[in-house]
Order: sequence, then structure tokens, then C-alpha cells
Amino acid sequence: MFLADGSVISKEPLGPDADRRLRHELAILSRLSGLPGIAQLAAAPARPGAILLADVGGVSLGGTALPWRPVDLIALALSLGRAVAGMHQRGVMHTDISPTNILVSDKTREPWLIDFALATTFVQTRPDLTPTEIVGTLPYLAPELTGRTGRAVDQRADLYALGATLYETATGKPPFGAGDPLQLVHDHLARVPVPPAEVNPAIPGSLSAIIMHLLEKEPDNRYQTAEGLIHDLVRVREGSAEHLHIGERDFPLRLRPPSRIVGRDSEIDALAAAFEASKVGNCPGLLVGGAPGVGKTSLIEQLRPLVAASGGWFVSGKFDQYRRDLEFDGVHQAFRALGRLLLALPEDELAEVRGRILRALGHGAGLATAVTPELATLLRVEPERGDPLTAEARAQRNSLEILRAVASRERPVVFVVDDLQWAGRTPVGFVEMVLGGHEKVDGLLLVSAYREPEADHPLAALISRWQREKTGPARLWLGDLSATSLATLVADMLRMEVDEVAPSPSPSCGAPAATRTRRWSCSTRCGATGCCGPRTRAGSGTRPRCAAQPGRWTCPTCSPRGSRRCRRRPAACWSS
Repeated sequence: MFLADGSVISKEPLGPDADRRLRHELAILSRLSGLPGIAQLAAAPARPGAILLADVGGVSLGGTALPWRPVDLIALALSLGRAVAGMHQRGVMHTDISPTNILVSDKTREPWLIDFALATTFVQTRPDLTPTEIVGTLPYLAPELTGRTGRAVDQRADLYALGATLYETATGKPPFGAGDPLQLVHDHLARVPVPPAEVNPAIPGSLSAIIMHLLEKEPDNRYQTAEGLIHDLVRVREGSAEHLHIGERDFPLRLRPPSRIVGRDSEIDALAAAFEASKVGNCPGLLVGGAPGVGKTSLIEQLRPLVAASGGWFVSGKFDQYRRDLEFDGVHQAFRALGRLLLALPEDELAEVRGRILRALGHGAGLATAVTPELATLLRVEPERGDPLTAEARAQRNSLEILRAVASRERPVVFVVDDLQWAGRTPVGFVEMVLGGHEKVDGLLLVSAYREPEADHPLAALISRWQREKTGPARLWLGDLSATSLATLVADMLRMEVDEVAPSPSPSCGAPAATRTRRWSCSTRCGATGCCGPRTRAGSGTRPRCAAQPGRWTCPTCSPRGSRRCRRRPAACWSS
């Protein structure tokens, strides 16, 4: 399409949810309006069912001659870094940065990020969200986006993808090639790519180190922001990278808890041992209890990479305190997730699993398909309501038989139900059936997280009976973290040494979630009390730059009820 002021690209989403995807991408592009290096909506009359984009005239980065010369690669990396920085400042994650989604202008050689169909806002991608399905392009996918690490997803996933893209531009191929999908997932999780400078000796060592830093597996260990990347690239471009300290001006956009679990080594070992024992039917499951915010869910998520490495499945569901309908039933949610995983199997494996489930359920298959849509698609059996008087017992038995048919030593299943203290009678009965010790299922580990239930709740009676009879599953009770562990947690958040951080007295001391919003003191030379925020780190050290204006001030992410801006914030602290 051509207009008076230039050509326009028309993008028309297809498929059953095309309208939703169209509205989503239009909203994202409107949010990014005016940013350099980002595809822009064309100033043209609206066209139903299409997105009209200004045509910058170019080809995809993947269609250019690779590898690029170092001087051009540095310019490209700087332009992309600035585009990503602007995008993140407006609260948007691309989630699919790759050479295919970068246009290089024919005239200016400037890059433009395109295709925001998979983009999300920071509001949509909450810090506690972990993916259960792979989203993005595999050769450039951050480990946390594979759904197999238990790590939260944030804007640092874009920086990994940018690193993989720059790696290909520097060497002519992605970090791990573009072969078998399962092998690629494994490589992103476990393998370290050959440094670009070793593949292409023309690449300067400092630039190679920057790309490798972008490709760190742990989000905490790679660049935290695009601004930090830009600073290092400018040093390389200006030839002042001889003594470059990678990430010296790289400060997080906001304080966040570390990706790793702190102070729970023995509990993590207990979970791993339970998982290994479950493969041979010696451990049907365990209960993980503790007060709110103590880290039960985060601890259980540490099983996810172990399950992935064993070729198994990790599914979870969470009960709601105020809703008792089926969609808020944690067991139901986990079975739906399991059904989606089964439906993604190759047809021959799917047929085999379908046969095993049908044989296990017998005449009860119709009852299972009546409540779980994914099972209805999988089993191809007409749903039936059954006898209301026996429906509860049959539902519990059917659930167990499905897991018995699916789980195996070769492909174990970890089935997680969270907030069990809010479950109804039927799901608690299912948990009792699995964890009571009378049913042996090779390859199944049921993990239930709970806090102390009300006295009249069925879970309270069940736990009391297990304790009285000295039966039931193993239990892990999470207490508060020690002072040393809390100091480690906060030091990781503030990117400081442990001995520079000391906790202030607080009634919430010991709960990891509460620690993220408490006030802590930094024992530094300047004597400042409160949080000397992440932007105060400079050079290769971690000392705050508050000496010019010492005094008390508080960062909103560390104070109990911090305002949106720091109170009595020394201006010098924000300079970099």
C-alpha cells in the first residue's frame, strides 16, 4: 500500500483468535509510539482486520550477510540496546527478539524491532509468574522462558534473546544452532556457548565478553538493564574497554529478590530426595507447610528443573480462598495443565497414553471428560454426569487412575496443589487417597503446600489423624530464615556484600516475602540508614555514593509502606 508520504506495510493476523491478537498488538504498538528503533503505526486510515505499519524499507537481520564487521556490529548492538531500553522504560517486554524480528534499513542500516504479537506488559508478566508453555523462538529463547527453571520471567529474558541475536550476527550462527527442539531447550538450560571471539577471531574480546554476559543462564548473573549494556558498548566503541568491568553501571530497574532460593538448602535436598524416591513408588508425596510469605511455592518450584532433566512433567494448581467453583479448584487446574501436555505429544505417543487412560478408567471415562475439557479432547469419550451420590468418590478414584496411567519411572509426574487449606472436601479426599500410603504409583510425586487450616477444615482433621496414627506423608515445615540468610537475601537484592547489610528490628523478621518490603540498614562508610538504592552502585565496587549528602532516606521498595518516590533522597545518589 502506498501513501503520499511513503509506503505502508499491512499486517493481517489469521486464525480463530485473530481479533484478540490484533487488538493486543495494536495496544502494544500504541504504547511504544515514537520510540526510535521500534516499528511504528502508520499515519493512515484504519483498515479492518489489519495493522498498518510505516515501511522503513529494509530486510530482516537474518537476511543480511553474516557475520557483520565488528564496527558495524557494535553500532547495531548500540541501536538495539537503545530500542530495548526505551521499550522496557515503557513497561513492555518483546519476548521474541530474534534476527527475523529485526529489520535493517536499506538506507541508514539502522535496526527496527518488529512483530509485537507475543509482547507483554510488566503488569501482565508479574514477578511471581513462571511460564508453563514455551513462548518465543527456540534458538534465541531465555532459559526461564522454557518453563523448566522455576524462575520468574521479566525484562531480562529480552536481554538474553538480544545476546543470542548478537551472537549470530557476530559468528554467523545462533549460540546452539537451530536443530532438534528438545536439544535446544537442553542447551539453553545447561550448555555454555563457545565465546564469539573463539568462533570469529575478528570479534574484540571485550565485545565477546559483553555478548557472553547477555547469555548468562541465571537472570541475576546477566545484564539487569539495557542501559547497563549500552554503557559497556559505548566503552568498547570508544576504545576505552581495556579495563572494562562488565556491568559496572548496570543497575536494576527495581529491587527484586534473587532468583536463587536462600537459606533452604536442606529443604531443597529433601524435595530432590522425595522426587528420586517417587520414581520407584517409595514416596507418593509430601506436605510443605509454613506461614504466609515464608517461601513454600518458591521452594516447590525448585523441583521444576529436576523434573525437566528427567523427562517428566511438572503441573500445578492453586486453590482460592473465596471461590469454590471448579475453575478455582487446584486439583482441577493441575489436571487441565496435564491434559494440555498430553495433547502436545506426537500422535503415536498420544494414542498409547489414550489407551492406557481408557483402560484404567473403564466405564468411568465419561465422568472424567465431563469436568476436564482437555481430557474430553484426549479421550474422545462422551461426557456423562453419573450418580450424584457416588460422584465424589468416583472423581477421586478416577483422578488417581489417570495419574497411575500417565506417570512412570521413565516419565515421572510432579503434581502440585497450592494453598490446600482452602480446598473443599473432594480435593482433600483425593490428596488423602494419594498420600495416605495405601496407593503405590511409580513415578508420581504429589506435593501439597498449605498453611495452618481452620480447626473445622477437613485438612485440619486429616493432618491431626495422620499425626495421631503416625502415618501419612513426610512433612516439611518452613520456618523463618536465619539472620544470616536474611542478610544474604538483602545483599543479593542490593548487589552488596553480606557484611555490608544488617537487618533493622522488625516483627516480620524471617519471612522472605516480608523482607522484600522491610526497611534495612546499610552499614557503609557514609553512615546512611535505609536503603542506598541500586542506582548508587558505581564502578566495580558496591559502596553507596551517599557521602556527599549523608542522612536518612528510604527507598520505596525497601520501606514498609514506601511512597512511589524516595523520601529525602540525596540527589547525588541517583547520578551515575
